[in-house]
Order: sequence, then C-alpha cells, then structure tokens
Amino acid sequence: MTSGGSAQQQAMLNAYDDDMIALSDQAIEWLVRLHSGDATAADFAAFAAWRGQSDDHQRVALDAENLLGAVDQTSAAQNWTGSEPVSPNRLAMPSRRSRALQSGPRAVFATRRAVIAMASLCAVLVLTIVGGIQGTGILGRWNADYSTGIGQFETVTLPDGTVAHMNTASAFSVEYSDDVRRIDLAAGEVIFEVAKDAAHPFIVSAIGGEAMAVGTVYGVRIDGDHARVTVKEGIVEVSNGTGKAVRLVAGDRASYQVGTPPVLRDDINLATYGSWQRGKLIFNSRSLGDVIDEVQRYQTGRIIIARDRLRDLKVTGVFDIAELDDLLASLTQTTGASVLKLPLVTVIY
Repeated sequence: MTSGGSAQQQAMLNAYDDDMIALSDQAIEWLVRLHSGDATAADFAAFAAWRGQSDDHQRVALDAENLLGAVDQTSAAQNWTGSEPVSPNRLAMPSRRSRALQSGPRAVFATRRAVIAMASLCAVLVLTIVGGIQGTGILGRWNADYSTGIGQFETVTLPDGTVAHMNTASAFSVEYSDDVRRIDLAAGEVIFEVAKDAAHPFIVSAIGGEAMAVGTVYGVRIDGDHARVTVKEGIVEVSNGTGKAVRLVAGDRASYQVGTPPVLRDDINLATYGSWQRGKLIFNSRSLGDVIDEVQRYQTGRIIIARDRLRDLKVTGVFDIAELDDLLASLTQTTGASVLKLPLVTVIY
C-alpha cells in the first residue's frame, strides 16, 4: 500500500472517529434527558427511533449507558411499543451479549471513546467534590487554630475558659487582646459557652459580620454566603456594618450575608437546636431538599437529588449521624424515591 493510500485510510479513520464522537455526545445528551425524571413517552419513543437508525447509533447508546452507569434508565427504550409510558423503574437491561463490542476499527474507537468519557466523568466528579469541599470551607481550615473534618465533632476549651462545641467540617481561629476576645469562624458551625468577662466582650466574626456577647451560650454557622446566629442563653448583638444591629435573646435566631442587614428568623426550635451534639439529626416536616443539604454536611461523597419534584417532599424523623445510610434507605419507604449508591456519588431519583 502506498503512503498516499495509508494517509487516505488514516484520514478516513479520523473522520469516522469524529463522526462517532459526535454521535456519542448525542447519546449522552439523550441519556441525561431520559434520566431527568421529566421524560415523556414521546421522548422514549424518539430515543428508540434515534438509536435504531444504525448499528453505530446503537453502539454509542450502549457505550454511553455503560460508562455512565445508567443502563437501567435508558436501554429498554429500544423495546418501547407505544402502548403505554415506560416507567424508568421497569426498564430492562440488555443482555451481556448485546453489550459486546465488535472487533476492528470500531473496537479501536470504543476504547478511545471509553477513555475520553471516563476521563470526562472523573473530571466532573472531581469538580463536584472540590465544589463541595470548598462549600464547607475546608480550604480555610488549613490556617485555623481549631478544625474538624467532615463527620467529626470536637469540644475544646479556649484560654479564657470558654467552651467551644465544633460541628462537622468547622474551623476557627482565636485572637484575644487586652480589650476583646475575638473568634474568626472560617467554616462550619460552633456553639460557644462563653465564659463571663464583662471587661472583654466575646465576638465571633463570620463572612463580614459579628455576633457579640459577654457571657452566654450561642452558635454561629456559615451556610454558603450566609451566616446564622442562634442564641440558647443570654443576649447577643449581631451586626455586619449594614443597617441596625439586631439584638437577640434566648430562642432567637438571625441571619445575614455580605451587604444585607441581619434579619430575625422564625425557623428556630431550641428543643432540637444543636441535636448534633447528641449525635442526632432531627427533622420536623422539612423538605427533602433541606434534609439532604443537612446530611451532605456529614458526608464526604456527594448526594444528588435527580428529580426536582422530590425536593419538596416532607421528611420527619430522628436519625443517628453515625448511621445516615438508614436515613437514605428510609426514603425509599416514605417518599417513593429510589437511591442509587456509587463510590463517590449517591443519587436520589
């Protein structure tokens, strides 16, 4: 074979690979649509027609399903007859034989595509996890005086005798002077039992605001770009340089963010506040979205709710932090949702 023939053959293979990559991207887009929870019978029928166009369409569809771990969500679309909507819970998996890849140039493509897709998936997972890590402020913990890891708790006594109860993924630094006792909360949540010292106010700084007390029991928590202050005993003054300071007494809660004055909240229940100190999470008619956001604070892997309609489902119960898998398992019984556990991600759908 001449060099010109070899070059032409290579060009044809490259063009084939490009076409297959484009088809594979389409297959992944179809998979995401059908797995969203909002897919209709018409969507499944359209996907069945799409994948039936050629052997290549069928091949990339199976490749995408296998790589993304969603075979049971899409493969049975090829068997859709149009007589009734296909339930995602009833989708059948193809046989092992039907998933086998042929040899030859297409096998070369399958290997290349598998590497590309797996690398892309790993990148997505890494970004997701890093995003979660940054959300808990783990980067800020490196320079903190005191810190806890995800799922860890600790109680420390500060130099003035104040006792600090640290929740999961929390971090703070201490700066005491002749005039004031200052705490810089970098991440998470801490409940302070403040040692009384009228001459030295106790101030907790978080995302541009301050919560000041002399001798009291109160907690400060960072949630994304918000800070939340909850008072169990005594009086606390909350300010962030915008508007008037808010004065809190036992049973009060206030929240603020940068550029927005502190506001009183009505979502406090002192009977359940700080239940994590007893190793419990207590929810009373809380939305599933809120519950999962809270559970996520104690988990290293990401938890994803794949269907928006599930977020508003109400959850009530008392759960052990050390056994949060029981909470996820109970979702299948109380909400009708399904839970898929993967090494780095748990999907609720």
